[in-house]
Amino acid sequence: MIVAGIDIGTNTALMVIGKVNSDGSYEVLEDVYDVPRLGEGLDASGVISDAALLRAEQAMVRFRNHLSNHPHVKVYAVATSAMREADNGSIVRSRLELALGYPIHIIEGDEEARLTFLGAVGTRPEHTLMIDIGGGSTEYAVGIGGTITDAASTSIGAVRLTERFAVSRPLSPTAVSQAREYIRQLIVPLAQRYGRIDHVVGVAGTPTALAMIDKGLPTFDPALVDGHTMTTARIGELSEWLCGLSIDELRAIPGLHERRADIVPIGSVILHTSLQVFGCDAVEATIRGLRFGAMLHSWSLI
Repeated sequence: MIVAGIDIGTNTALMVIGKVNSDGSYEVLEDVYDVPRLGEGLDASGVISDAALLRAEQAMVRFRNHLSNHPHVKVYAVATSAMREADNGSIVRSRLELALGYPIHIIEGDEEARLTFLGAVGTRPEHTLMIDIGGGSTEYAVGIGGTITDAASTSIGAVRLTERFAVSRPLSPTAVSQAREYIRQLIVPLAQRYGRIDHVVGVAGTPTALAMIDKGLPTFDPALVDGHTMTTARIGELSEWLCGLSIDELRAIPGLHERRADIVPIGSVILHTSLQVFGCDAVEATIRGLRFGAMLHSWSLI
């Protein structure tokens, strides 16, 4: 059965199309990526701007064109933090549904965490923490053997915190310290609740960008990035370096998308602070996440 999962986030729009077998295993047929930054300016204005909506509509048209190559494909499209919070979220959803040609479901944070865990961690036997750093929110979920035991969605987002704290570049030590304190206040209670962690999986653009940089890749290569493990100390080194760069220097990093480059420093602060608070020594980057969970959810509904 051919199914597709679509993740419309605050910074990116992602789609995976796959052939899912009766046992739940799958083969990826297409994996499509865009960076419309739907939530640009949302934290300050409370609404999704016309410019951001236009970029997102163009991304949905692109997705629709890819989907047209797969007759009778079953599609499950979800939207997250930006459309959850925007005062004009329902209007934006209607516009994007017209462009995409399929319904879009605005999901709550706990469902986002569940689907992302399904897509990124699956049935891994270790007690695993998933950290999904999005543009408007970060989801934390812990579970074992495919079952989530606890999950939370927080207002810690790479776009949101960049707009709040990264008002000048390079980032000042004070700005970084303020961002770290904001993150700690929100996640210390989670760390106390989650308890011992055996393994950590980092989802979304920040962990994969850091993995690409850590491996010294000239371009982004999903096959080489997926599964790459970095120590917490190494994440700290990369974060300090990234926070010390100008916007032009960030955009000059090979393989780093220009619409992601400005948020990676704060994203790295989120990841490093999270690993410290949860007492974890390392993180495994994965290219899989919410769109994969949405794809598998679509298959389960058939």
